[in-house]
Amino acid sequence: MLKNMSVIVAVSLALGVAGCATNPTVTSRTVIVAGIGPVEVERLDVEVAAVDPAERIVVIRQGRQTWPVAVPEVFGNLQNIGPGDRVEVQRVEGVILGARRARKGAKPAIIYTEAASDPSFQNLPEKFVVRSLTVTARFESFDPATSVVNYVGPAGARTHIVSDPVIQNDLRRLRRGDMVELTFAQAFHFQKY
Repeated sequence: MLKNMSVIVAVSLALGVAGCATNPTVTSRTVIVAGIGPVEVERLDVEVAAVDPAERIVVIRQGRQTWPVAVPEVFGNLQNIGPGDRVEVQRVEGVILGARRARKGAKPAIIYTEAASDPSFQNLPEKFVVRSLTVTARFESFDPATSVVNYVGPAGARTHIVSDPVIQNDLRRLRRGDMVELTFAQAFHFQKY
């Protein structure tokens, strides 16, 4: 009996620690993006927290963190996805297309601005969709020596290489803690297990 209780306590502790993760767990592989070169395909194994099929929004959760994902029509009508389901989200963030200071009082958010087919992402399976998105995030820093911008958005702390000199100049004017809108080209894939 004591041995069974020890196993139950050990499993409970392991699940409790796993539920306290503060940032999404991400695995990745490398692909080639035109104009940039090798980039990482991020793969997230997440749980569905809520679904709004009419708006095509799926709120996903990993640990305590949740964020909305706009799912393009090519991935189906979302009627067979519900809270508690496990899904895989894969994404490739390509170039930063723009950076500007966000309006006063802006909160971290993600706005998907279009879904389109684009030849700029090579070596991706056919089911990936290329789209633009704007992330409203808290600016942390920009390092001109490495061209890396650091920010904290709805999915947690992130970094990205900025190749455009005009955008690099825009980022140099920001101060830590400023809210910023970063527009990206992104390849995206969504799949239920």
